[in-house]
Order: sequence, then C-alpha cells, then structure tokens
Amino acid sequence: MNNLHFGAGNIGRGFIGELLNKTGYHITFVDINEEVVNALKQRDSYTIKVLDENIEEVLINNFDALNISNEKDTIYKKINEVELITTSIGPNVLPIIAKDIAQGLKIKVAQNNTKFLDIIACENMIECTDFLKNEIFKYLNKEEQEFINNYVGFPNSAVDRIVPAQKHDNILLVEVEKFCEWVVEEGKIKVEVNKNILGVHYVDDLSPFIERKLFTVNTGHAALSYIANYLGIELVSEGAKDERVRREFIAVLEETSTLLVKKWNFDKEDMANYRNKTIKRFENKRIVDHVSRICRTPIRKLGFNERFIKPIRETAELGLKNTALLKVCSYILTFKSSTDEQAVRLQKSLKEKGVIATLKEVTELTNEDILNKISEGYKELV
Repeated sequence: MNNLHFGAGNIGRGFIGELLNKTGYHITFVDINEEVVNALKQRDSYTIKVLDENIEEVLINNFDALNISNEKDTIYKKINEVELITTSIGPNVLPIIAKDIAQGLKIKVAQNNTKFLDIIACENMIECTDFLKNEIFKYLNKEEQEFINNYVGFPNSAVDRIVPAQKHDNILLVEVEKFCEWVVEEGKIKVEVNKNILGVHYVDDLSPFIERKLFTVNTGHAALSYIANYLGIELVSEGAKDERVRREFIAVLEETSTLLVKKWNFDKEDMANYRNKTIKRFENKRIVDHVSRICRTPIRKLGFNERFIKPIRETAELGLKNTALLKVCSYILTFKSSTDEQAVRLQKSLKEKGVIATLKEVTELTNEDILNKISEGYKELV
C-alpha cells in the first residue's frame, strides 16, 4: 500500500503519517520546505513524542520525500502509482496543490489508468475534500472529470489532534497529544484497503462528527484563547485552569453541546463526556501552546460558516441560548497582533468603519440583534 501525502509539517508527520505508518503504508511526503524534505530523504526514521502523563516515543519509518518545487514529474508519476493521496497543508494551500494533483490525474486519464485511487484532504475545514476536488476539477475538461469520477474516490474527513507550535534541534521530531481522531466517509472510498487504516473511524454521514469536533474542539480552543489573551494569560493550559477563562469558555461549550444534541441527536451523556474530555485536553501542561498562536487569523474564525458564527446563527434559529458565544466574538475583536495580517486588518477596519460595519463585512451576518449584542459586548471590553 502506498500513500502520497502533501504536507510534511508537524501534522503530516505527527498525525496522519503515524496512523498510515502503523497500517503499513509506504508514505511519500511532498513539501516545499527544502530542509524538511532533505532530512526525510536522508534519514530512515524519525520520532514522534506523545505527550501524556507518561511521554511515549513512536518511531516512524517506511517513507521517502519529494520537493514540490523541483520534482513535479516524479510527483505526477506517484499520483498514478499510489492507492491513497492525503493532505495536511492548510485550507489556504489546497487550491495551490490542486493544479499539481490535476496534472497527475490528466496523465492518468491519458494513459487510461483505471487503477482505483482515493484522495482525502485532512484539514481543519468542513468538507475539505469536496473543496479540493472542486479546485482540481477546474483544471480538467468534462471527459477527464468523468473518468476521474469513475476511478478516484474523494471522501471527506474530519481530523482532530493538538499539535502545538514547536521547534527542535532535530528538525523531524514532532510532539503531539495522545488523543487523536480521524473520521472518514466510508461510502466514497474506491480502494478497499483504504477502509482499514488503523485508528480511522469510518462513517456513512460525516456531518455530525465534523460539527461535533468543530463546535467543541475548535470553538472551545479558540474561545479559551481569545478570553485568555484578553486577560494577559499566555499559555492555553494556564487559561484552561484560570477561573474566569474556564467559566466563560465552558459556558460556550455548553451552548454548542446543546445545539449539537438538538441538531444531530447526539446522546446528552455522550456529548457531556466528549465535552469534558476536550476540556481535559486543553489542560494538558505538557502541550506548551501559546494562546497568541490560536488567536491568529481572527477574520477567518469569524467567517459565516466558521466555529462561532455558524453555531450563533443556528442557535438563534432554534431559539437556543447563545450568550457566551456572542461574548467570545466580542473578545475576538480585541485581539491585536502586529505579526498577524488578519489581526492588523481587523483592527484597521474597526477604527475606520466601526464595529457594526466591520462585523457585517467579516461575518456576513444581517441579524441586527446579533450584531448589536456583539458590539455591546465589545464596547464593555474596551
């Protein structure tokens, strides 16, 4: 079994790479970082440190690497040889690699290569594989698209593992939390062996699991971080233990849990256990993660279908409580960072256009009641 994985960063090596390696896949990492690619080419193994009460070291082998900037022909060849293509490069980079994947698929069509293949985007984004597929198909004509639809599966997935920002003398060393979750749409898989990846949870309908993760882990992580940042707390684990931060971000999670139970019929007790497990993950002192990192890209996090505005919209529609969610949006507006382009842009807009106009532009919300409540909360904070 062979895998071509776009993204040799910490998530690629420390999460997706680990599960595929345990299952017996040979992994070819693709990246633009010359130092990382060269290290992967030169070494036979690298180490993952699993940060729990006891630190566990996992050795990863059976891999090679390619540089996307100067080894494209080899990448195209690999696309036509492997059973599985995966990504962990960030949603913003998917359109960039889509062109290269499309080029490899064009060759597949030209050679009438009917070998089945699955492409799974493993990104922090709803329906990320669908998004990648749409970007790939922009470069294919109708006949090519029809061929690819017949022989290539595009299952969506949801991924969850905290991999903190880190820097080591050993460039390939990765530190990760013990918990990990990779959920994949089973019905869209074309290659039978890709239904047997160790640690993957295969489901018929991914939507409930995507939203459970997004509205609990992502919403909670960000809520905690924006509140902690406002109070001058630097580390996520410290924020998770601070009484005020804890009270406010747990209130957010209680609101999203109520929504998830109502919308997807999750069992209340199971939802509470999932929520409490998530809170404990944030408390892990071995995961040294700065809230300033989590707070980056505030405009994206205030997007219409993102971790705050979507549950706010849906709780409002269902008549459910969303006070804590609204308050966190007020905290987001206070985030300042000269090194984060979106933070700079957000503060500039607030100063020049005002709160309501900025919120309308960033969130695409039209509900005046919601906009006014976020604005009022922001004014209380500043």
